[in-house]
Amino acid sequence: MKQYKENAVSPVVGVMLMLVVTIIIAAVVSGFAGGLVKGQTKAPQATITGTFSVTKGMTITNAGGDALATSNLLLTTTNGPTFGPGLGSTTTNPVPLNLTTNSAGIPIAFFNPATNAYDGYNVTSFSPGDTWYIPIANCNPQIMTPTTASFPKHGGYTFNGQEWTFSSSTDAYWALNFVNPNNIGKQFYLDVYDKANGAVISQTQVTISG
Repeated sequence: MKQYKENAVSPVVGVMLMLVVTIIIAAVVSGFAGGLVKGQTKAPQATITGTFSVTKGMTITNAGGDALATSNLLLTTTNGPTFGPGLGSTTTNPVPLNLTTNSAGIPIAFFNPATNAYDGYNVTSFSPGDTWYIPIANCNPQIMTPTTASFPKHGGYTFNGQEWTFSSSTDAYWALNFVNPNNIGKQFYLDVYDKANGAVISQTQVTISG
């Protein structure tokens, strides 16, 4: 009577079982990793440029990349080293979107002084090719850059229809203001953040012009 040798089959079965287990583990790991990637929110990326003129005001342009949801944006300005050493975050201020308009002159956001926050947005997206504007009349340092605005007891700001002046030309805070004609040629940083995750979308330097 013919008999089969079981010891010849066992190694083959063992190899097949190991192969199946390996495939299952690989599938589980792959699925887990895929779930992690899908669960992560990718920060948008865009190239944001800016200009600033002491007689015309500021422009902010989405020069390319993703369309950005306005409600998720935080734009800030910070004095650069051309204003002096060690300024850093002490001169960082949010760009007031309620004083910023699109090309049609529509304010980007509306501000509720009762809640000290934006109540909503008239412009919901900042798309490639879009430019936002802050007219020079809206660039009052007390609102535009409050951390570097001079104290009232030091004097007052005046807008003469073309540019801003301060009653004391030697005031230390006036020397830090973007609207000061003496600061033409100096630079400040314009940073754009995604409020949803705190990621940096864009960083650029803006040179002050006349």
